[in-house]
Amino acid sequence: MLATHSVSEEEALVAELELLGIRYLSRQTLYRAVKVRPPAQLIADLVRQPSARVREALISLFLTRPEYAGAVLAALARLSENQGLTLRLFYSAAVLLQLEHRDALSAATGGGLRPLPDLFSAELELLGGDAPIHARIAALGQTHRERTGITANWAGTYESVACKLLRRWEMERRWSQSK
Repeated sequence: MLATHSVSEEEALVAELELLGIRYLSRQTLYRAVKVRPPAQLIADLVRQPSARVREALISLFLTRPEYAGAVLAALARLSENQGLTLRLFYSAAVLLQLEHRDALSAATGGGLRPLPDLFSAELELLGGDAPIHARIAALGQTHRERTGITANWAGTYESVACKLLRRWEMERRWSQSK
């Protein structure tokens, strides 16, 4: 939570994510969070962030803390329709990325990886589980473009978030071994 009024919401969120093991986001201050806001509030506050890099950290949040899936519906109740769509899309990306990077995530988290439940693929009319994972991620990216009107490379964005998270965890593992 915010320790002083001078810390921006973005800085506070990034500091809270650090407490949850998501440490690849750079910060502008030395502010350190001492606790993390409740899951539904954290999810909703991340979605509302104007900064894309912080909003996209939702994917890392679900990959790091799959138990936060239980707070997704409560977070949706706090969001506008457009914000809710963003949450559904990023959550769905995390579901697919967890499948794609299962071994690396399992190794990085000590092996007890809890599967993310698929909450939105039917609603978003995504490809079924029999399609290759890369095709499913590409289709989600296309759905993201169509539903938001933002013509970014969403599949690449999703993959980039997962790679940043996994790369940071690998660097931290190496640092701890070299001590």
